[in-house]
Amino acid sequence: MLCMSHFRLIHNNIPDFICNRLSPSLAIKYCVMPLSEQDGVLSLACSDPFDWQSWDELEHLLDCKIERVLTTRENITQMHKMYYGLGAETVERLTNNKDSSEAEQLQVTSAQATNLSDDESANEPTVVNLVNRIISEAITSNATDIHFEPFDSKYRVRYRVDGMLEDVSIPQSVKQLKSALVSRIKIMSNLDITEKRLPQDGRARVTLKGVEYDLRISILPGVYGEAINIRLQSRQMVKLELTGLGFQHEEQVKIDELINRPHGLVLVTGPTGSGKTTTLYTCLSKINKPDTKIITIEDPVEYWMDDILQMQVHEEIGFDFARALRSMLRHDPDVMLIGEIRDRETADITIRSALTGHLVFATLHTNDAASAVSRLLDIGIEPFLAASSISGVIAQRLVRKICPKCKQVVPADELNDVSESWTGKGCEACRYTGCKGRSVIAEILPVSSAVRTMIQQREPADRIKEQAVREGMNTLRNSALQAVKEGRISVAEMLRVTHGDI
Repeated sequence: MLCMSHFRLIHNNIPDFICNRLSPSLAIKYCVMPLSEQDGVLSLACSDPFDWQSWDELEHLLDCKIERVLTTRENITQMHKMYYGLGAETVERLTNNKDSSEAEQLQVTSAQATNLSDDESANEPTVVNLVNRIISEAITSNATDIHFEPFDSKYRVRYRVDGMLEDVSIPQSVKQLKSALVSRIKIMSNLDITEKRLPQDGRARVTLKGVEYDLRISILPGVYGEAINIRLQSRQMVKLELTGLGFQHEEQVKIDELINRPHGLVLVTGPTGSGKTTTLYTCLSKINKPDTKIITIEDPVEYWMDDILQMQVHEEIGFDFARALRSMLRHDPDVMLIGEIRDRETADITIRSALTGHLVFATLHTNDAASAVSRLLDIGIEPFLAASSISGVIAQRLVRKICPKCKQVVPADELNDVSESWTGKGCEACRYTGCKGRSVIAEILPVSSAVRTMIQQREPADRIKEQAVREGMNTLRNSALQAVKEGRISVAEMLRVTHGDI
């Protein structure tokens, strides 16, 4: 039976008993998806309703009449992921005809091997393909992290997309394969598969569609098994622009003034994942010229750029930030980038480098611009050194932008502090989150003579912030409010990101 109505994927539920009418392997093999069943007729979404041989085979296998509903192959693939779970066919093949105890025992036994290559179960194509599918899907979704989390009654995989964690639909039978998944990822990152009691950190590299990605892998032992976090970072060289990051014109003018000075310290602050490194490299790309020598020290190197000497910290062999900085100064740099100021020794060398004719960029973990000064003083830097060396501080956050495909106006009676606002309703393009992509909001504190005097006198951060606002600094909250008025972000996003900021 053929129904020529066109089916479009929408965000609704297909009952489990309907999905189970067809196994994942058969659904993927024939590129179909069960939709409903009524009066003995099973409706199947398909992209080729005239493949008569396949339909005869399906009617024989299912022993029922079939109604064909036309849709695109992309829709069917999305439904397979949504209802069967990512890599469902692979999991089905691996667990088929094995009960849970046998599958788990196989992984435990094989994981005891001392030679990595002896872990045969983790090198089976099915497990390898499952891990590859999860990683490639994360890259395609623009995820920054993948979380593998074992629990008593389930196994969860999540992606961090646009700063927020999202559950990944996977078949729960994958719980039987958790040891093999961990072993496979340990092999990828050259970790010890026999060690399950201690945390381990490693690195791996993968290629997808010609683009290389670095994976930073962290494994934690939990009561229900080992949890894994994979940080994804593209090695592709990109041209960065302040406008593309979301900085407004007046903010770009202030940043240009800071980075075009011949010497001084420019600090970029914010929590982990707030885009500090991206901002720093955007600044470097603007001043990267043939007559300028730029050296960086990072942990890890996150962007690869031509004509810049980049170094990576290796603390396990004693090559930390402080040692790298001392060596860096012997190479006659004009511009230096320090990935993070972590201790007094690193801070001291950074400050003195800025005072001796170098333009230095560095990051700190503080909530706002003024607090960066207090952090340096708390580390042990003398106030007169901090006041003399710091040119300015950029504090920033990343906010989720409203999806342009489902953007809609919020009625005025639902608003609080702004007269007009927008939000995202949620659609396929944004994975029904209402947000797509991220943008920067920032506060930029140039160190004026008045602020310099306050630093020398050890004035508290809130007093320094008040002075900077009097001199025209736009706070993080005001920057976010401006983004709301321009329709770039929602009120809810502003409150989420700037909670506690004034």
